[in-house]
Amino acid sequence: MMKLPYLAFAFVLIIAGCASRDYEPWLTRGINTVPSESRDEFALARTACFGVCPVYDVTVDDQDYLQFRGKQFVAEEGGSISKRLPAGSYKKLIAIAASHNFNQFDNAYPNADASNCPQTITDAPSILVGFSKGEKTENIRVYGGCIGFDGQQRFAAMITAMDAVLDIEEFVGPRDAFEFTKE
Repeated sequence: MMKLPYLAFAFVLIIAGCASRDYEPWLTRGINTVPSESRDEFALARTACFGVCPVYDVTVDDQDYLQFRGKQFVAEEGGSISKRLPAGSYKKLIAIAASHNFNQFDNAYPNADASNCPQTITDAPSILVGFSKGEKTENIRVYGGCIGFDGQQRFAAMITAMDAVLDIEEFVGPRDAFEFTKE
């Protein structure tokens, strides 16, 4: 009876010795081959509001590897979830940004003196969108309470198209799950 654990252990060692050291499952193939600092990256974040707005950030690298970090009022809160997007998703995000003239947006709405925001309401979330390519980084921060800025519809269309590529609804969750309950 004492020999059974030893035999099982020896069997595991023999099987482990047969495995290729370079084997990497298809789902994760290529993910950890390049240090993340040297990868080009897309980032989108949504911030808090006065209420139950989803708070999270998501990044996609140039190898179509998505990382979601849910912070508040999302289905997957706390920690980090990763998935591989369909091939070419990162390039689609770049194409969407280019087709909506990403580089023509101001860096922030409202800017420091609020001159680019005709009307402002309070307690709204912000959306941050950015791209990092090598040493170059481009970011836009749009406060949801900034109403009527030049390019607002173009920005909203860009975010809608980007959300479709990201496909993170299961991580964010249904909005009715976070509604205030009426007493």
